This record gives sequence, structure tokens and C-alpha cells, in this order.
Amino acid sequence: MGLLLCGVFVLLGPVRAQQSVSPTSQYLAQRRASPIVWGLTLEKVRENPGAYRGKAFEIEGTVSGTATSTSSDSSALLLLNTNNTDSLTLRMSLVPTWLQPGAVVRALCIVTDTEENANVIGTPELEVLAVASALDIGALEARWKAEQEQKAAWRKQLEQERQREFERQRVQAATPPRGALTSRSLPVKPVAGKKQIVVGPARYEDLSPNARAVFPAYRDYIKRHNKRLSEAQADQITYAILRYSEELDMDPRLIVATVIAESDFKVQERSHAGAMGLIQLMPDEVERLKLTNPYDPIQNIAGGTYLLKERLVKFSKSPNYTDATLEQLILTLASYNAGEGAVKKYGGVPPYRETQGYVKKIIRIYKELCGIR
Repeated sequence: MGLLLCGVFVLLGPVRAQQSVSPTSQYLAQRRASPIVWGLTLEKVRENPGAYRGKAFEIEGTVSGTATSTSSDSSALLLLNTNNTDSLTLRMSLVPTWLQPGAVVRALCIVTDTEENANVIGTPELEVLAVASALDIGALEARWKAEQEQKAAWRKQLEQERQREFERQRVQAATPPRGALTSRSLPVKPVAGKKQIVVGPARYEDLSPNARAVFPAYRDYIKRHNKRLSEAQADQITYAILRYSEELDMDPRLIVATVIAESDFKVQERSHAGAMGLIQLMPDEVERLKLTNPYDPIQNIAGGTYLLKERLVKFSKSPNYTDATLEQLILTLASYNAGEGAVKKYGGVPPYRETQGYVKKIIRIYKELCGIR
């Protein structure tokens, strides 16, 4: 029955059957050339036959038989049982030899453009333009659908990657000049011997014009990284990163990279060792800095930035961020993760897998945000 189920015969229309073209291709070519109404059903045609005169649509069903018409035009008849148990008699110009009772077919039919069909009630006269195996046509359509879904998935992935790159470039391009942000109401200075950090609420108006200009780029990047952040949380985190990184003369991109490595911007993150919040402050650090709520985004970022600056000054021997080398940045990050004692003990990044992976991740993200390949 393989030949019987894959055959097709074009009966009318501009597309003619050729031996060199596969039967299924003939059906599809006829469908493309016909005035087909996609989604049109027999039920809709029956409701208003006159509206669909000269229009084509598809019917699927099982062949119950064929017959020769008694009309003068010597046409044939196809008897078809549809999936809805309708028994239809369809006019054909010729019945192909492969079309036998029991074959499950897809019939491309047209509502004949006759005066009778203009006023008919119920099923109008239908003529078959082409007929083919429903299994073959269905398999092709399923393959096309899968291909389209795969292409759509690729396009979506490409768009997401382009969007991430766009956001990365926005952050990179939007980074304000060193020292551009000045303190107006929240003094936080890395003064030797200072053991407390003063923080206050996020007040957008407290930021300098330069900080306000880059605020949207940083905020969008942070919000995209963690879509679960509320609008208020995203604002607070962006405010804190821009304000305190500049007040403490730190690169805000380094703070962004550090927060990603520490918590992925999860405000309520807590480690098995007890580290808390966005930049993972330890209880003794919270106490030393006299923070009242380590999970508060502003207090947490302010405290973490202060501790990073404190360590960087020790390793670089300079209060200026621009004086620090990459190696000194690496030692600063390693000491933040593993402790200053471990860095001194090993004379560099400790051979701990966690610490080495931590440092590599932050430096990689930091370089990406800086546009360094």
C-alpha cells in the first residue's frame, strides 16, 4: 500500500502532473497555486456557501469508494468519510488508479462557482483539485513546523545574546570618569582607623549629574541579570553601586562583577558560612562597620565596597584606584573571599578551588564590562 498512500493526482488548475515531479510535490504545488482559505472548515462553508464560491480548502478523510457520474461531462465521484463522520460526494475530473477504498487522504477542494451554489443551503457542490495521502502531507507539515520552531528558537537566542551584549556595552560606555561623583550628604571615606560607615536612604537627587546620566544603563543591566528584583530594589542597588564606588574611588564595574560572583544580585542571599546579602558580608564585618541591616541593599553595597577598598589600599599602598595593578586587584579579591591571612600564608591567591574560581569569575566579568577581550 506504500504507493497507494503516497500518490497524488492533480485534476484541475494551472499545475499539471509530470512524471519527473513527485506526487506529493504535485499536491503541494497545486495548493500553492489555488485560492485557498487557510483554516476554512466544511462546517463554515455549510453556514454560508455563497461566501466561499471559487475558494479552495482542505478536507481530510477516508475513501469509501469511487463512482462514475451520470452527468454529461463524464466526471467521476469520490466518496469520502470525514473525521467528523460526514459522508461526502465530491466531483472529480478523473479518479487516479492508486485511490482505493480505505486510503486516508487529504483532498484539496473548491466550492464551484455556479448559480446553484449561490443559493444552496447546507453542503454546496465541491470539486476536487488534487488528492494525496494525508499521512505524507501531515508528515511534511510536521517537519516544516519543527523547522520553523527551531528557527524561531535560534532567532530568540540570537536576540537575547545581542541584547546582553548591548547592555554590556551600555554599562561599559556609561561608566563615569574617575572622581566624577562627589559626596553631598553621605560621607564615606577610607580614612585610616575608621571603623564605621555612614549610610542613608537612596536619594536620586543626591547623585551628581554624571551619576544620573549612567544610572539607567547600570539599572537595566542589573535588572536584566536578576529579573526577580523589584523596581525599588533595582534602584537601591544601582544607587549604592554608583554612589559608594565613586565616593570610595572604586570602579563600579568591579563592584558589579563582585556582586554577581557573590550573590547574582539576590538580596536575601545567605551562605553556609553565614555571609549575608548582595556582597556577602560576614557577621563580624557587619558588627565592625556598625551596620543595622546587612540585607539592606544600600548598607550591604556600601559596606562591601568599603571592605574592598580597605584591602586594595593595603595591597597597592595607594588610596587611588588607578594606581592599583591587576595583580593587586586579584589579591584584593582573593583576600575578600579567603581572608587576608590566607593570602599572606601562600604569598598570593590561595590554592583553594573556590577562591581561584571566584577570582577568575570576577576578573572575567570585570574585563567584559570594561571592553577588554
